[in-house]
Amino acid sequence: MKKMNFALFAGVLCATFVTAPVSAQRKPRMPKAPTAKEAATTTKAGAVPAQPTATQEVAPDSVEIPKAKDESFKFSGLIRIRPEVKEGLGFDKSKNFNFVGQKVWLTAEKAFSDKTRFLITLQDARVWGGQSGAAGTDTSGEQQAVDVREAYLQADDFLGTPLSLRLGRQKMTFGDELFVGVSDWGNVGRSFDGARLIWDTPTNNFSAFSTILQEDNSNDLNNANNTLNTKGIYFSGIYDTIKISKAFWLDAFVFARNQDKAIHSDQLYTGGLRFHNRTEKGNKSPKDQIFDYSLDIAYQGGRKGGLEVQAYGAFAQVGATFTAGKKMRLGAQGAYASGDNDATDKKYQTFDPLYPTTHSIMGIADMVTWRNVTGAGVNYTVWFLPTLSLRVDYWYADRTSTKDGWYYGAANVALGTERGLYHEADAILNYNARENLGFQAGYAYANRGNALRAAGKDTDYQYGYFMSTFKFQ
Repeated sequence: MKKMNFALFAGVLCATFVTAPVSAQRKPRMPKAPTAKEAATTTKAGAVPAQPTATQEVAPDSVEIPKAKDESFKFSGLIRIRPEVKEGLGFDKSKNFNFVGQKVWLTAEKAFSDKTRFLITLQDARVWGGQSGAAGTDTSGEQQAVDVREAYLQADDFLGTPLSLRLGRQKMTFGDELFVGVSDWGNVGRSFDGARLIWDTPTNNFSAFSTILQEDNSNDLNNANNTLNTKGIYFSGIYDTIKISKAFWLDAFVFARNQDKAIHSDQLYTGGLRFHNRTEKGNKSPKDQIFDYSLDIAYQGGRKGGLEVQAYGAFAQVGATFTAGKKMRLGAQGAYASGDNDATDKKYQTFDPLYPTTHSIMGIADMVTWRNVTGAGVNYTVWFLPTLSLRVDYWYADRTSTKDGWYYGAANVALGTERGLYHEADAILNYNARENLGFQAGYAYANRGNALRAAGKDTDYQYGYFMSTFKFQ
């Protein structure tokens, strides 16, 4: 894939900085002297207005001049604190962890009168006591605890159309985040550096983007031999949502990830469709609909390490929200992702979910990713109060192909001939204490399946957390 034309990119960026001129202020007006008739009427009423003499200074009209849009600044932020306990991570009894993670955001957004705006979000992500130094108080040893999560310029009504142009570091999320998501459950999260075009109308929402994930010409003078400088990774795509009715939207998407290598150039292309009724803001179903559903299907092609890519995946969700004394929801989900059946057939068949956010949707234990997996689950949510709810989940995961490994996180673990990975039970309690303050507590128990037991995994996995989140805007 050819790299971005830098001169064109810079020209578009400069063009979006053109703003409208500031309006001239009004000149002060001299008050009109009353006529003889008006003076007589006023005198009769007993109130004689004082007339200015030639030497007196006349005050201008008291006119309130509205602030221009260029002066508007909006601030928002978040602080999230989450203690976590992980016992037997990866089904290994020697891996036990407990820590407190903290995430802080501060966002500033400035709007201009020419329909451009600039947004920047500073993020501090850390583990309490995780920094080096005396008793954790010395900041000199911190490794990128403070970073820029977002920093972009956006021009709306670009070229006189409903098109918006966004340039810079930005979050991107599509659908249920099965392919592209912000991964905000993690302490750091995910951002993309690049350009994005957005066309949004009442009947259609279209996005086209091009981003650089890793650049081989980054000129890292501090570490010229860094392997990150030996290859480039570029991620681009289009995502189109056709808004047929509030009960049915159709999404179509194509994603391309291109990676330069010395021997082989990896080219992964993902195309698919999504059928759903998640038509409200925040990917939610309309409140007047009892049933909610979504179905994502995708096929992948291209080249990886000299092999031909042939992979596919599907993910379905369905639910019903009703009232039976209390508000409730009963839901179910199913996942399928192909695995590689033969390492010698010159084909690569392991499905790659790209940059997803699958926490909770595939169990809160996060012991599997959407690769070489066949799984399903059910969930039940009850609202004791509008601000207090409890959700319980059951989820199981098997390998699709026993010739392929078990994928969780960045790990690919080779197993034997058994399919069963684990069964998981979850409980999540949510409480919105105030308008800007919420608490969540969760617990997961993952029981080893036959494949993990046969591979010598010596314990089940338990995970618990308590999270407090404060937001303001």
